[in-house]
Amino acid sequence: MRHRHKWEEMLPEEFFEEFERAPIAYWGCGAMEDHGLHNALGADCYIAYEICLRAVEMSGGILFPPVPFAPAGIPGLSREELRSRKHQLYHPSLWVSREVCKQLCIELMEAMSNMGFKSCIGFSGHWPGDLLLQEIQKEMDGCIGEMRFWGGGTSILQDVIGKEAERNPGIQGHGLMDETSMHMAVREDWVDLSRVDRIDESPIPSQVKGQSDEKLAKLKTANVEFGNRLLNAGAEKLAKMALEMLNKS
Repeated sequence: MRHRHKWEEMLPEEFFEEFERAPIAYWGCGAMEDHGLHNALGADCYIAYEICLRAVEMSGGILFPPVPFAPAGIPGLSREELRSRKHQLYHPSLWVSREVCKQLCIELMEAMSNMGFKSCIGFSGHWPGDLLLQEIQKEMDGCIGEMRFWGGGTSILQDVIGKEAERNPGIQGHGLMDETSMHMAVREDWVDLSRVDRIDESPIPSQVKGQSDEKLAKLKTANVEFGNRLLNAGAEKLAKMALEMLNKS
């Protein structure tokens, strides 16, 4: 059954009907990136997309397909740096240069503004992408034409995750219990916790190698229920911001 808010599944008249009801655009992005031997490679991109999907169902509006690009590192490697082979890129992670990512984000939102959207959420599941979107929002004062936009990412969940970490230390980190739980809530079959004990011994380079026994033990407790709590918390925040921007337009 076609989804009533997914851009790619809507017929033209359905798009315009929803656009008239709620001229809100959402789009999620993130690189195809290593998150350990236990996680499929689409974690960042599809966590962001799922949060946006849940948000658009709360606020109304239209969700653009997932954008599978983000820069490597902070503030982001240039094209020259990416091609230099001087940096550990953790293949099969795939990166796009900071300059291209920035231009892509801006042009995507410019196109949405030209179409007449009044409110836009750009959301990254990848930390460097999160920072890049925050930078764009600051540089453009949160407006492109007559469209207000918010740019950021999963850093909006730090208050929720922080509270959980106070009573359950060791859950936070790249590919660890918090991220893996969200990934499980997106697609449980994209996570295989039985592979956690093989992360360090695997010949495949990974940013998750070298974790403490405590953090690996916590990682094995990743679960769909906690993941859904985080995804829903993020979606509620995004939907609230999208409606506030729409009401100010």
